[in-house]
Amino acid sequence: METLINPEQIEIYDFLKRFPQVFVSVVEISKHVGNRRLYNEDRNWARPALRRMEMEGWLESNSFGEYRLKRRPEDTATFLKALKVPGMSLGDTAIIMADDVKETLPNSPETDAWLKDAAA
Repeated sequence: METLINPEQIEIYDFLKRFPQVFVSVVEISKHVGNRRLYNEDRNWARPALRRMEMEGWLESNSFGEYRLKRRPEDTATFLKALKVPGMSLGDTAIIMADDVKETLPNSPETDAWLKDAAA
C-alpha cells in the first residue's frame, strides 16, 4: 500500500478518521474537506481523490457510493470494543459461560465443609 502524499488525500484521511465505522457521502466529504470555494464550484470535487484512495486500499465504499476508512488487520482493539463492532475479528479468545463457573455461596454447606477441612 502506498503512502498518502497528496495533501487532499491526507486531509480526507484525517476527516474520515473522525468517523471510523461510518460510511460518509462524497458531498459531505467535499463540504468539510478543502476550502469552501472548491465545494461551491463542484459538490463532488473529492470523488476522484476518494476513488484513487479506494483503489490504493485506504478506503472502502458501499453500494450508495459512500466511503469510510478500510479496517486494517494490524489494528488492534480491546475485546470489549471488538464486541461492539460488527464483523470485527475477535482473534484468539475464549468465551466463558456462566454455566462453566462453579460458584460456592457464603454460608452454604459446601463452603462450611471447605472451611472445616481447611481448619483441620
